[in-house]
Amino acid sequence: MAKNKYNLSKDYQFDITVTDNTYAGKLALPYVTAAVKSPDTIAKGYVRTIDGLNSKAVISNLGVSDPVVAAACSFSSGNDTSLTEQVLTLTDMKVNEEICRGTVFPTWIGENMDRNGNLPGTFEDFLLSAVAGKAGAHIENMIWKGSSPFGTGFLSNDGTQDEAGADASQLKDFTEVDFANALAATDILTDMASVYDAAVGIAGLTSKEGFGFYMNSKTYAFLIQALANAGSNQGINSLGVAQSFEGITYFGFPIYVCPGMFNDVIVATYRENLVFGTNLATDWTEARVIPTYAYDGSDNIRIVMNFALGVQCAVAADGVYGSTVWT
Repeated sequence: MAKNKYNLSKDYQFDITVTDNTYAGKLALPYVTAAVKSPDTIAKGYVRTIDGLNSKAVISNLGVSDPVVAAACSFSSGNDTSLTEQVLTLTDMKVNEEICRGTVFPTWIGENMDRNGNLPGTFEDFLLSAVAGKAGAHIENMIWKGSSPFGTGFLSNDGTQDEAGADASQLKDFTEVDFANALAATDILTDMASVYDAAVGIAGLTSKEGFGFYMNSKTYAFLIQALANAGSNQGINSLGVAQSFEGITYFGFPIYVCPGMFNDVIVATYRENLVFGTNLATDWTEARVIPTYAYDGSDNIRIVMNFALGVQCAVAADGVYGSTVWT
């Protein structure tokens, strides 16, 4: 049976039922979580996530250096035990989007209209999910690069890839490795070796659970090509194509591919050291669909989300930051 086709030049009387609903606290969780937790860095567990924060969290780290000393009758502490703290502060964020109903009717969702042009009751979910997906991509970039109004990211404090931004980033105390040139397949193994050597030089770093190398998709593609050219047996063919694009390692350590990272950057640390905080599961999260067409004579629907995010490095010097920005 042929599908019904709508003559878009004809004046149809569409009746979309969109109530002025507010999803707050736990009710907002499915929609706001889709936005906040969908970035690859978060969804794949490449960082430690702390939910349920109101405004900030104090991240404590107990440092114990070489506690074993020669036996003696008296108490003798071999080395001082230190307690350091890092504060993760949330930034209030929002999503304000507006969509005209007329732009939705000709799209694929129109396939679900009945003969009277009515949209399905899941239209709110459709709108919220679409906006959440777009917000998630934005958040992936913000947590790494930083920006206004989010603030300081892992790699920069203002969204720019330069030494000033890196010096003010959450990873500013990591060991610096200067890449002489932009990363490419021809020399990425040399740059990886430089980052690895620096990581080995930090006591206990490579033995931490979850230690690995962080890079974006472009850098990862260079690594795949280089491993193929080097005759790697990690499931990579002679064209530099991984039989399974995930699961590639370097000296047995995982590669964490994070699309929000800058080009020409390789970070070496462990997952628990990079912390992402949110106010999810609190009463301060909100998701709303507002049918403004019912109040102001327009044909618009507004989508509003409110949440809070922040990032921090748990142990300030426990990592390596390789980049072309260092001088």
